[in-house]
Amino acid sequence: MKIQDHRSHFTIFLLFPSTDENAEMKGAFVEAGYESFVFSDQDTLISRLPETAPHLILFAPDTLRNSLSDFVSEVLEVNSEVLLACVASSSQSDTLAEYRDYNLATVIPTGDQLLIRTVWAVDQICENLYRSYQNEELSNQIEELRSQNAQFQKEVRETANLKKDLLERADEARLTSKIQAYQAAKSKEDYLHIFLGHLPGNAIFFKFLPSVNSFVATAAQGPDIETLKGVGSRLTMEESKDLMQNLAQGQLPEALNELMRDGLKISEFFFHIVPVHRQLDGLFVFWGGADFNFAKIENDFVLFLLLYQQAHLLKRSESLEMFDPVTELLNRNYFYKKLDEEIARARRIEKPVSVVRMKIDYYNELEQRFGANNRDLIVRTIGSIMKRTGRINDLACRTNDEEFSLILPHCARKGAALRAERLRRIIEAHAFSVAELKVTISCGVSEYPSLSKDASDLDLSSGKALEFIVSRGGNKVCLFRPTEEFKPDFVVPSV
Repeated sequence: MKIQDHRSHFTIFLLFPSTDENAEMKGAFVEAGYESFVFSDQDTLISRLPETAPHLILFAPDTLRNSLSDFVSEVLEVNSEVLLACVASSSQSDTLAEYRDYNLATVIPTGDQLLIRTVWAVDQICENLYRSYQNEELSNQIEELRSQNAQFQKEVRETANLKKDLLERADEARLTSKIQAYQAAKSKEDYLHIFLGHLPGNAIFFKFLPSVNSFVATAAQGPDIETLKGVGSRLTMEESKDLMQNLAQGQLPEALNELMRDGLKISEFFFHIVPVHRQLDGLFVFWGGADFNFAKIENDFVLFLLLYQQAHLLKRSESLEMFDPVTELLNRNYFYKKLDEEIARARRIEKPVSVVRMKIDYYNELEQRFGANNRDLIVRTIGSIMKRTGRINDLACRTNDEEFSLILPHCARKGAALRAERLRRIIEAHAFSVAELKVTISCGVSEYPSLSKDASDLDLSSGKALEFIVSRGGNKVCLFRPTEEFKPDFVVPSV
């Protein structure tokens, strides 16, 4: 991160003995971009804390009307999260150090270039605060994922209970053969074919493929599925944006309507969607005689849907700990786990390992312009490109909404940079299914041991390279450069 881009988010209270000192300090912080307020006395500052809590109070001890201990106690009593920074002489440093445990973040010695040194010190404090907020956000996201997993497990149990209740209420004689057939099913596809095989009419199941924004026929009862496989329709951008709403209102996409009426010559039909965990998995189109309607197959369809959703939830629950649900790439938690393992292995065998951090340029603008469905389509497509262009032992992960990461074992920095540049060009040239859409990515590259000292440093350095290139417009690859004092654990032979 660059603290210069975030200074305006931080509020600073200034308390110095003279009007001139206060004015100089305020001018320096206003020029830097911080929100700052000047106070002429301690009491006024304390009274302002409840209504406008600052992130930091910058003060000189000479301004205080009583002891430093009393001042710190008064501040923390009003707001225990406010940090303190003191401008004092070197002789006072030892005494002030005793307040480190009471939110005193730093002591800035008086002397030459005081304004410059003070702004620099405040930058460091605010940068640490910003990273603490990011860590808190990450912890919240982890808790949210755990909550989602618990919800999935709950839905699995509820689905199982619903299935049990339905079977207990059903006409046992009528459903015996179907139940026995379903008991042999091991996958969603098995449930699908069993349901179709017991239909009194005809049907086609169109699988929804969000990665290509299309419906494709994958199973059928009545027509020969071998002649239908791959037949389907691609949605327009407007249809994909409001797809679930249109289907709920009984509106079938126009291309599917044309396929049924003009392609298959079927004028009378009805359809029903197959949702899984509040997302569209596909839909059935049914047709038959005049007396064939949904009421006639409703109980059978509900039984099928419960079993189908249960199979989906079980599979999804098993993969949640490892995989991102949108792209099916490895998730953030697994990325950090594998990064630690790969660094340990690299040390043991003295082979390099590299990390490429990638970010979709102008992600928020893409989402606002094309909607959530097309946003997920873009993310899934990039994930698919990463998987099919990588080596077998490369690990492709989604580590944030708009960010991806690659762990490249046995790959030095030069090879990693070439891999990143190749991937950047492929994505830039890719024709996404959303009209008039061009997607670009920015890449930050780092390597252990030549550019970093451990797993945390490798992740941090690749992130710094990414932030640097994003700040300069993006759509490029940046290789991290360590300090001159950096010493690698071992030397990687040049290629």
